[in-house]
Amino acid sequence: MKSLRHYLQRRWLASLLLIMLPLLVLADLGVRQLTAHSVLSRLQHDTEGLIAALQFRANGDWQIDEAQLSGVFRRVYSGHYFAVYDQHGKVVRSRSLWDRDAAQIPPLQQGSRHWTASYQGGEQQAELWLNLAITTEVNEQPFMIWVAEDVAPLRQLLNQYRMLAITLVAAALLLLMLIQRLQLRRAFAQLQPLQQALQQLRNGERQQLNQANQAAYPDEVQPLADEIDRLLQQLQQRVSRSRNALGNLAHEMKRPVQQLRLLAEQLDPQQQQQLQQTLQQLQQLTERELKRARIVGMSSPGRQLQLSQELPPLLQVLGQLYPNSRIDARFDQSAVLPHDRDDLLELLGNLLDNACKYAPGQITLSIHQDKSQPWLNSQPWLIEVCDQGPGIAAEQQQRLLQRGTRLDESGATGSGLGLAIVADIVASYHGQLTFHHNPEAGFCVTVCLPANINAPRLSSDTDQ
Repeated sequence: MKSLRHYLQRRWLASLLLIMLPLLVLADLGVRQLTAHSVLSRLQHDTEGLIAALQFRANGDWQIDEAQLSGVFRRVYSGHYFAVYDQHGKVVRSRSLWDRDAAQIPPLQQGSRHWTASYQGGEQQAELWLNLAITTEVNEQPFMIWVAEDVAPLRQLLNQYRMLAITLVAAALLLLMLIQRLQLRRAFAQLQPLQQALQQLRNGERQQLNQANQAAYPDEVQPLADEIDRLLQQLQQRVSRSRNALGNLAHEMKRPVQQLRLLAEQLDPQQQQQLQQTLQQLQQLTERELKRARIVGMSSPGRQLQLSQELPPLLQVLGQLYPNSRIDARFDQSAVLPHDRDDLLELLGNLLDNACKYAPGQITLSIHQDKSQPWLNSQPWLIEVCDQGPGIAAEQQQRLLQRGTRLDESGATGSGLGLAIVADIVASYHGQLTFHHNPEAGFCVTVCLPANINAPRLSSDTDQ
């Protein structure tokens, strides 16, 4: 599953890098150019100082008055150097060069030129010279003046600045990511009311998301809540119409079935017997759907089964249908089964209907959680219906799950579908359906449903 939080964090980091990296490169380029311009400006001033220090004798010879020069040119290997060339090949070098050679000057006609070159000083530390060469005329004599400055310390200082800037940017990115994480956490915390509303909707504590407070959700989520409410309303209406239609159809079929019975009595015995079997099946299906409609009542998809509210009406309906049966229901009044209300009402209705129909008398219904055998770190729900009837032989119990099969064709009327429907519901929740003898006499049906509805599927079984 993709995390929206991680997606936003990755996009946020990519956006920051896309913005800050060009800014870092631009700042680094600007600092380097500014430093180079400052050094060239200083070299330009040194060149002007050298021109001013040129002295000419009467015979046309020239020299440089070192008293007018800066002291850095007189200190050996100071990092500041110069050389002056005239047209006759005479060269005057700064004392700071000592035994070093001046840089090789590229061909230069007029004007000035600057370049950078490294210098290996033998036993001395390597230097990086920023060179400036200028051609000029003094007293109508052409000169070429070369000045240079060691910029290696500046480059080292710039590298330190670069590392400091990268560290600060990385720390700023980390801080911004932490701030964004906190902001996302606070933003997603505003979705907790929606999560709680969905949980209440799942537990049957509310009918729609916007039931309590219209302004409980952020504006970006409110359309989603509205759409879910519309879908829930449509689903509830469709389920209600479907179940009501089945009940209405079953009710309306009672009269045509009776009329067909009257018409069947006018046929010859052989045809009458064949038609009576078909009419008997139609009547069983009709009665079954009518009982189901009475048991389930108002449909509400997605609701859980609250025993204290839903079980008494079911027992009251069964008491009216089977006055000779007495149902002793044992359950916790605060218990809520985490399964669909309509499914469990149909399951309980079929189990109790079979018990009341085939073994009238004292019937025991027990609903509780089995704390002795945890199922996927949760306590499964046990539903047990026991009667005190004649019981069912072990070799016939497997036939109970066959659709349309009735073990007692001479007894109470039925369709043979009740336990098959129960088995389908149990299988849909990955539960287990077992049959066994009642220790007091009679027959018991036990349904085990996991509290975790995502539990792995277990097959139905019989226990002698």
